[in-house]
Amino acid sequence: MENRYGSFSGTADAFWYDTEGKLIQAHGGQVQKFVINGREKWYWIGEDKTYGYRPCSGIRMYSSDDLYNWKDEGIVLRTMGSVDEFEDEYFKILYGTLSLEEKEAIFTDLDKNNCVIERPKMLYNEKTGKYVVWFHADGRFPGCSGDYDKAKAGVAVSDSPKGPFRLLGSYKLNYHNDPNGEYGFDGWEKRGSVRDLNLFLDRDKTAYVIYSSEGNRTTFISKLNEEYTNLAADRDKAVEGKDFTRNFIGEFREAHAMFFYRDKYYLMNSGCTAWSPNPARYAVADHPLGPWTEMGNPCIEEGRETTYGTQSTCIIVVDEEKGICIYMGDRWREEDLGKSGYVWLPLVFGPKYGMALKKEENWSYE
Repeated sequence: MENRYGSFSGTADAFWYDTEGKLIQAHGGQVQKFVINGREKWYWIGEDKTYGYRPCSGIRMYSSDDLYNWKDEGIVLRTMGSVDEFEDEYFKILYGTLSLEEKEAIFTDLDKNNCVIERPKMLYNEKTGKYVVWFHADGRFPGCSGDYDKAKAGVAVSDSPKGPFRLLGSYKLNYHNDPNGEYGFDGWEKRGSVRDLNLFLDRDKTAYVIYSSEGNRTTFISKLNEEYTNLAADRDKAVEGKDFTRNFIGEFREAHAMFFYRDKYYLMNSGCTAWSPNPARYAVADHPLGPWTEMGNPCIEEGRETTYGTQSTCIIVVDEEKGICIYMGDRWREEDLGKSGYVWLPLVFGPKYGMALKKEENWSYE
């Protein structure tokens, strides 16, 4: 069965089905355009919540010619039920050269009954020819029963956006080098913690990771290496203000979405209220590392105090010349995460870098 759409449901939040008639499972996701084998298509990567919070299926990918109708390309980063599955052909091809100790470390991040995989985002590296996925890697592991105590960034690579992606590992990132600083509930011992994250690729092909840290108190923006697989500078030698910046300190922001439009960098994010929506905020800058000028709430209509019942995950710059940008938001349903909605809305830009998120139902970007 093939479903054909010619519009987005927007704030009406209707269930969105793929071309096979199944609910799309790409929560906390990202959409971007790639040209592969001469064909231009949109690719949507996100969290598969088919089974709710757990068991965690992994990261799923969809492709589209028009942004409305999406073909399921399958799970591109798979989880597993036990270390024994490394002997399965699928995982053997990806991880067969690793030692048992290395496999056990990988399993900690891919244990479907205990791991947390959130906010997957992807970049294409022209230099290496690799697609690189970053995600918030968390969950329970031996000696820790908390779902959000690990707080690392997972990194995986593939030769195709359709996978399979091979997990390289999970890492703590940059931190404020002051043992007496305010690190929130993470504390000094968990410095460099990573929770909600996103990626941004600048016009000069320099890549950045944006993430919540210091107990979600602070938004970090860090420069990545040339391969986009780790930080540009060793985290214990990185220089604050050069290799990374700390932004919106003490504001408790998450759900970051950065994009470039005309001559400014924009960053939208939300407050931290678990699965419940709250007012979005946005800021503008002349450089991805900032400094950022806060601009306030982009929502201007009824429901603005909850971002129309959504939380940001990505901004799609469809056509910069024509001013077509789409806000991607999740409408989380905590009681049934697999049926959480996708609310895509138009962004409108005004003078002095003003930006408004319009409340629309059943609309098309054309």
